[in-house]
This record gives sequence, C-alpha cells and structure tokens, in this order.
Amino acid sequence: MIWVYGFLIWLVMELIINLMYHFLISKNMNPGEKRGISIFKGVLERLFLITGILLGYPQVIIAFGALKIGTRFRNSEKGKVSDDYFLIGNLVSLLAVMLFIWVLGFF
Repeated sequence: MIWVYGFLIWLVMELIINLMYHFLISKNMNPGEKRGISIFKGVLERLFLITGILLGYPQVIIAFGALKIGTRFRNSEKGKVSDDYFLIGNLVSLLAVMLFIWVLGFF
C-alpha cells in the first residue's frame, strides 16, 4: 500500500513541478526549442532517483551525476551522440535494472 501512496505523491509533485516549469521557464525559451523532451528528461531523472532511493540504492545519485557529466563531453562531429538520447537511454537502462532486481527480491 505504501507504493500506492508513493506513486500518488510522485504524481502530484510532477504536476506541480511541470506547472512551475510551464509558467516560469517557457517565457524565457527560444521559439525553436523542444520543450517536450526537456519535460520528459526531467520526469525520467526524478523517477530514476526516487526509485533508486526507495529501493535502497543510494548509489543512483553517483550514477546520475556521472551520466549528467557524461552528457557535457563533446565527441567529434563524425561520432557525435545526441546528449538527450545518451542520458535517456542510460537512465532507462539503470531504471530497468533496479526494477528487475526489485522484482527478483519477491522470489
């Protein structure tokens, strides 16, 4: 039952954060910027950190910091990887591993 309350709290906080983002940040964005990917990245980052902390893996904070730093490095123009896809892909992979370990804990 605690997971249901945790999910509801997370959902309410996401709504509040995204409303604040909409009113405060969208006024300063350039017209060509993609707002949807920024919102998705923020939701995924918070979901990753909350899930890791709740499952008892404080190391997610270190992994998250390393991934954020990794997106700041630039590759050569030939092998350039999009920072968004790099961050999202790695966060989804780590989140899947944490959830897989959590599910295995039931057996």
